[in-house]
Amino acid sequence: MTLSAAASAVAFVALALSGAPVPQDAAPADGQDAGQAADPSAAPDAARPRTEGIDRSSFRWAQSSDRSWILVASITPTPGWHVYWENPGDSGNAPSFELTLPAGWRAGRTVFPRPEARTLDGSVFYGYSRSVEYLVPVKRVDGVGDDPWSRDNKPDANAAWKVRAKVMACKERCTVSTLVAGGDWPPLAEAGTDVRLNGGSFGGRALPATAASAGIFASLENNTVRIEGPSRGTSTVRFIPAAIPGMQLGVPDGTVAVDGTVNGDRFRVEFTLQSLGQGPGEPAVAGLVLLGNDPSEPCVWLTIPHPLAGPDGAFGANGVGASDQAPPSK
Repeated sequence: MTLSAAASAVAFVALALSGAPVPQDAAPADGQDAGQAADPSAAPDAARPRTEGIDRSSFRWAQSSDRSWILVASITPTPGWHVYWENPGDSGNAPSFELTLPAGWRAGRTVFPRPEARTLDGSVFYGYSRSVEYLVPVKRVDGVGDDPWSRDNKPDANAAWKVRAKVMACKERCTVSTLVAGGDWPPLAEAGTDVRLNGGSFGGRALPATAASAGIFASLENNTVRIEGPSRGTSTVRFIPAAIPGMQLGVPDGTVAVDGTVNGDRFRVEFTLQSLGQGPGEPAVAGLVLLGNDPSEPCVWLTIPHPLAGPDGAFGANGVGASDQAPPSK
């Protein structure tokens, strides 16, 4: 087992509770027949079915400074339970959000806020044991001409949006809930929201900045990754891996994060690789640089693209810079 663990596929069922495929360290859930419940988005909060492991959930809309809509999926685990980051760690599954939108609009990749990175029940865990807000950006495919926030911009009288979210929550066992919501299009954005997705914060948690915007450079040479950048006043810097198929870090089993060193106003993180992410199109290395220990402190998304193979089968004979592409979130 290595620091990198890709999320496994699960078979989700419709609405409320289900006996879910469980992580390797979890006991099976009791068999439960959820049946086909009514759409919970049409019922008041008090009438919506309780889902095991999730204390509260809601969907609302915010807006971004780049003129995109942001679907905010708020999930609060039941005390003692937890939900997951895009790389869950040694077990678990990241949530997924399937949006149905009017013609001309498209959902982007989910933005996962900075997770907790720790050992949980003897296993590596990346996720959230407190309330978390996942963000799904939505943009016009054909560009933005008119004011996208205006409800007068409705493409037709029957335009609507719908989201179907599948969320795994775990404690001694795991359950998967399907949460459904919807409404008229365009939606009403929550007053006062102006989300900055690149390096901003939301709900008390930092959102990932890109490496270029944070002034961070990384190189991959032979089997060694080096990451350097400004420490921004912190004395603690760590790296956690994304869920990149094939990427394995050369660290002992059970290692939660690769610790860096801070020298003045600069930091450096260095580690070896056992194998690269599988191409084509996949990055060789990807993950989060965590500055400080608090969820509200900055984090930086880092991606190193695939280099050419070096002599004698060594990968990355030449150093390459970290790219500025967005996280490959689910």
